[in-house]
Amino acid sequence: MAINKVFLFVPNLIGYARFIFYLVAFVSHSMGSWQLCMGFYAIAFILDEFDGRAARAYNQSSNFGAALDMVADRSATAGLCLILAQLYPKYLLFFIIAIALDVSSHYYLIYATGMLGKASHKDSAQWSNNGLMKLYYGNKTFMDILILGNELFYILLYLNFHLIDWSFKTNNFDLNILSLLIIFCLPIYVLKQATNFLQMQNAAQEIAKIDLKENNQHTK
Repeated sequence: MAINKVFLFVPNLIGYARFIFYLVAFVSHSMGSWQLCMGFYAIAFILDEFDGRAARAYNQSSNFGAALDMVADRSATAGLCLILAQLYPKYLLFFIIAIALDVSSHYYLIYATGMLGKASHKDSAQWSNNGLMKLYYGNKTFMDILILGNELFYILLYLNFHLIDWSFKTNNFDLNILSLLIIFCLPIYVLKQATNFLQMQNAAQEIAKIDLKENNQHTK
């Protein structure tokens, strides 16, 4: 049986490579090499920028590729959060909530996108009534900043656990560089979580509107 050529689109091949790099990163962590873990994780994260460019360059955009990209992102974030929960056991509940919010918000969004007959989940900027969501999905620069800040927050937490001596003293103050970077990324991270929550809320409202409309039609 012939292989569907969509599976072999260049951006999708990049997507498969991302999965492999993420898997190797997590295996490296489990084997005690945090340096390799972060190295492979960073490569996979950077490749996320190139699958979209490849799709546009080769005219190979696909629904399968969009799903592959989102599954890779959600899987990677969940995996890193699980590792962080292991490193910071006191914050286990925080990381559980972060994973649940990330996965559920994107699931609701994709479900609503399909029910509304939209081509892409990014079209939600057209049907969302929330200004932050319109900005998030309507302005790629703003979206990229929030996504990057979200990932950097988790990565910095991971590095902070292993590079506890990465600090310098000035005017009798002992400053931890990673801690300062974490504090810097924190507002961006919080804003990204806010978009996840609003994304889930807006999508749930759209699904409920469709349900109400169908229910009214059935009762007439």
